[in-house]
Amino acid sequence: MKYVDVNVLIYWLIDHPEFGDTAREIVGRIEGGERAATSALTPWIIHVVLKNEAENYDRETMLELLDDLKHLTVAELTMNDYLRADELVAEAGFDMEDALHLVTAERLDCDKSYTNDSDFDKVGIDAAFE
Repeated sequence: MKYVDVNVLIYWLIDHPEFGDTAREIVGRIEGGERAATSALTPWIIHVVLKNEAENYDRETMLELLDDLKHLTVAELTMNDYLRADELVAEAGFDMEDALHLVTAERLDCDKSYTNDSDFDKVGIDAAFE
């Protein structure tokens, strides 16, 4: 299973001028049946970022678009995820948001992450934005 970092979904939703094409390709593979996952934290982060940064942002539309990605699992966060993430913050200097994404990907046995954030490489999850 592939892990989809929040940045990819933001690039897709806003049609980012530099990263939008690649994000659309990734989302297209998911729409085509590729199994993928992200954290339950992701919709919240998207909301916080886009409500402050994007013109014409609509929360309901964002949630509908994410919900339409039937092969994208939005994985719950557990207390164990928070405890493991806190370890990564203390031991490796990750910020809590990145650490929560990383531990979710680990827990789901994701072998690859769609992201342009190199932090995934540090914990043995192949990170690629392609």
